[in-house]
Amino acid sequence: RGQDQTSLARLRHNMASMKQSGRTSLVTLATAVLVIVVVVVLSFGKESLTSVGARFMTALSKGDVDTLTKMSLLGDKTEPEMHKEWEFAVNTAGKHYRFFWRITSELVSDENSGSVRMQISRNIDSPSTYEEAFQLPMQKVNGEWKVDVRGISREMFPALPR
Repeated sequence: RGQDQTSLARLRHNMASMKQSGRTSLVTLATAVLVIVVVVVLSFGKESLTSVGARFMTALSKGDVDTLTKMSLLGDKTEPEMHKEWEFAVNTAGKHYRFFWRITSELVSDENSGSVRMQISRNIDSPSTYEEAFQLPMQKVNGEWKVDVRGISREMFPALPR
């Protein structure tokens, strides 16, 4: 009988150890999953060239001067100067210019430059419209992607600021 009590005590001790180690591995597993989730969220927090290009093209098609100004590089022009030029480009010179666009790919040249390739159908009011390939060149400024407007073909949008 004494041996049975010793065996029973050993069994209880082993079960308690198993429970404790099970909790530890669950905590470790939960911590590992949390770390992975945080890393994934932080890596996706950076905006891709494709999403920047899409925001720029949406702003261009809608005539959103404020967004175009914030997302553009125009040499050493100040924000008020760029705003004035975009205002003229989309509300006066390009007021009746209509187009469709779709992004086909992005190319990151290095950590501070890249481009978005797209197909654009210009003058969509015309029955003879067709898709043409164009690019949006981009530069990273203070950690934020900006579209280098001087590098966009004027065939894409004839009224582009210069």
